[in-house]
Amino acid sequence: MYDVVAVGEVLIDFSVVSSGGMPQMFGSAGGAPANVLAAVCKLGGRCRMVAGVGDDPFGDFVRRALKAVGIDDSGVIQVGARTTLAFVHIAPDGERSFSFERDPGADTQIQAEHMRSSWFDDAKVVHFGSLALSHEPARSAAYRALELARQHQRVVTFDVNYRPALWADPRAAVDQALRVIALSDVVKCSEEELHLLTGLRHPDEALLQLAREFPGTRFLGTLGRDGSLAVMQGQCRHIPSISVEAVDTTAAGDAFFGALLYQLTREAEPGDVRARLQDDVFWTKALRFANTAGAIAATRRGAIDALPTLSDILEHMPA
Repeated sequence: MYDVVAVGEVLIDFSVVSSGGMPQMFGSAGGAPANVLAAVCKLGGRCRMVAGVGDDPFGDFVRRALKAVGIDDSGVIQVGARTTLAFVHIAPDGERSFSFERDPGADTQIQAEHMRSSWFDDAKVVHFGSLALSHEPARSAAYRALELARQHQRVVTFDVNYRPALWADPRAAVDQALRVIALSDVVKCSEEELHLLTGLRHPDEALLQLAREFPGTRFLGTLGRDGSLAVMQGQCRHIPSISVEAVDTTAAGDAFFGALLYQLTREAEPGDVRARLQDDVFWTKALRFANTAGAIAATRRGAIDALPTLSDILEHMPA
């Protein structure tokens, strides 16, 4: 079986950095769902990508990059639009902001009729990103994929991954995210996304509110250098991270989620994966592992190239 099948965007990430006062760009394959799969594969998992790319050199490059890290690209569809480009602007402290060349980008043009039931029948986990929800027909395609994943009783994971540049109205992003959250087993939110979804300023309060509203969902909050949060037995628990000097946080959240999904699916049958959803001991250990993966990724530039190997993580994990 495939450990993780991801549905969403795969694109070209251009990192924009300043060198001697002059901006320079470095391009690589990216897109949050693709990065998550790459993280799983680099740790030893087996993955498939479902996405739209253009019939252009960038689309060809993306597919080669997916294959190079072991991702099955049989679900990557060539559509009648150019491959989406993302420009990641890196600040001196490693934090980033985004702009996009996506009018309409190929990632938005995959359609519901492209979705094949067989893509989800042999997956332990089906993972979704939020960018597909911002435009049709990709939104309908994502909901069709979600329907198929639920039909096959697969564990569904969701990264809220809010990008303001892609939404005309933040309320629309919230509405779409809440719709998917209601059908998800595991959801990851950043501090900013927790505030967007709940209006609450304190991440722990926001996470607890979401857990009360969606009692069947496991919510995780990422705090950057401060680690992560999870709701366990009705309380919000903080899992600290290791200390690093960040140079580029582009891949940190995806490294975190990929490492988490690797732990969730490692040496497990589908029934085992679902049982682990309720195991707080598992989540405590898995979040320490995921925090370490995210921290390591933040010390490297780029997206897929920044993702750590298993030996990287085990070497840096706290005792």
